[in-house]
Amino acid sequence: MARKAAAESLRPQLIAEAIDLLSLTKRLGFVISAGAMGYFCDSFDIIVIAYALPSIMIAFHLHPAELGLVGSAGLGGMAVGSWVWGWIADRWGRAAVFASTVLMFSIFTGVAAFSFSVGFLIAARFLTGLGLGGTIPVSQALVTEYSPARLRGRIAGLLPLSWPIGIFAAAGVGLAVVPTLGWRWLFAVGALPAILAYVIRRGVPESPRWLASQGRLEEARQSLRYIGIDDASLERARGEMEKRPIPPIVEEARFTDLFTPEYARRVIHTWSMWFFSSLSGWAFLVWLPSIYARIYHIQLARTLVYTFIVAGASVLGRYMAFLLMDRAGRKPVMVGGFLLGGIAAWLFNAADTQWMLVVIAVIYAFCGDQGALAMTVYTPEVYPLKIRGIGTAWAMAMGRIAGVISPFVVGLLVGTGKISLVWWAMGGCMMIAALLSAWLAIETRGMNLERVSETPTARDLAAAARKRPT
Repeated sequence: MARKAAAESLRPQLIAEAIDLLSLTKRLGFVISAGAMGYFCDSFDIIVIAYALPSIMIAFHLHPAELGLVGSAGLGGMAVGSWVWGWIADRWGRAAVFASTVLMFSIFTGVAAFSFSVGFLIAARFLTGLGLGGTIPVSQALVTEYSPARLRGRIAGLLPLSWPIGIFAAAGVGLAVVPTLGWRWLFAVGALPAILAYVIRRGVPESPRWLASQGRLEEARQSLRYIGIDDASLERARGEMEKRPIPPIVEEARFTDLFTPEYARRVIHTWSMWFFSSLSGWAFLVWLPSIYARIYHIQLARTLVYTFIVAGASVLGRYMAFLLMDRAGRKPVMVGGFLLGGIAAWLFNAADTQWMLVVIAVIYAFCGDQGALAMTVYTPEVYPLKIRGIGTAWAMAMGRIAGVISPFVVGLLVGTGKISLVWWAMGGCMMIAALLSAWLAIETRGMNLERVSETPTARDLAAAARKRPT
């Protein structure tokens, strides 16, 4: 009877309080690790196409614009999948959908290995992208709902660190597999994350917050017990809640809330920052191996070695940003990363040796990924609670839209035979992201999120100064 009463008394607010009092247990670490592996496998399977494209171009006799379409197909699927799977996760649950997305992109990555035409390959990559598009937001939601508040910031920065590691692994596998076994085996290796889907389904319990919101209270209690929260812990959490005043009710956010005067500039900044930095970033990720092989006539095996080195620089760049964000602040890391990345892109035009091409690419990857990680952490921090979810989702959606456009546009530019147009465009996009961040971003380091939502932007302060009587 006591056990039944405890289950029936569960509410999302009590679960949140109990989780906030929890220490980092091994099982909680397993849930976080599963989310990080989702990021890793997601980036691995979306970027394997970059290391296969030089060989695919030869196998199917593709024009650069067609090659760009192949590169964009998976990113197009991601853009659609991110919205579809988010809706499904709110109805089916986080853990089940997390496993389903991993299984889907693993299967269709493997299917791409059997492509007999470019149309088949594009379809397979689009379906791969559908699964990939749901993995990160759903895994992020699952891990966030299991994370104590005092650890949430570190975990929010830790998960994106797994993304460039997946790219680094894809570059390594491409280097080992493509020159000897061929590009099809690269996609076959990309089917291995299906094992992770099994691990998630068998080992990761459903989010207790989601279960409680669905009225499945006994299942929510079992999920809490998995991470070490028993009935006594729930009682302690209830006692802590009773000591504090009842929090205000937050109304459900609407899309139009994003465009109220006090937040419009933040929307302009985050949306444009994600869009322009992603235009440049996805162009670089998807096209660099093909540009090395096609434009600069670098041998395929050496191309894969060079891009493996560049992928390693991305990992180091994100790790550096992870260390700097809480010391220097989000804004300096974003502005500095995008600014130096833009300069590096323009320097490609002056490269006249292979090693210059590699060094400049390393600088671009190192700096650009610093800006990208800081941007990922900064975006949800700058929005108030009421619109944090929808504000972040739409800002990131601008990045996905840019990802769909970017590889195809680069294919058109490469087809003109003027590679300088690619570097000028990439550098320009990074410079726009840097300048907008310098002008419109506010510093969120160490600030309470509620205070951030009330903080005026630099533009607001300048406008107030102009109105001040002299």
